[in-house]
Amino acid sequence: MATTPRSQFALAYDENFLKRLTGLVVAEAQVIVAENPAIAFHAERRHFAQSVLNNPQAVTRNMALTIANATNLVAANTAFDFEAGIVTTSANDAEIRSQIATLWNAFAGV
Repeated sequence: MATTPRSQFALAYDENFLKRLTGLVVAEAQVIVAENPAIAFHAERRHFAQSVLNNPQAVTRNMALTIANATNLVAANTAFDFEAGIVTTSANDAEIRSQIATLWNAFAGV
């Protein structure tokens, strides 16, 4: 199925995708917490990472629509599995994680 704004909206609110996304967001937050303090905007990036680690499900839900509508996920195929009642994406974990990293500063407010 071709990726559409409607399919990306459905993906962003799919519980299975949110579980997957939460794990990937937490993994990126752990990298940010451990990054070199000399990296530009480290304090802001780390502050946002701590908010992710303190409440991963809530923060990820807030990030999901933006991530689902970003380049790497729009470029992938999104499909509805009517039998399972889920939405799937052909984007692999590395592509999703790359998108999270690309958007991190925006989520951190820098």
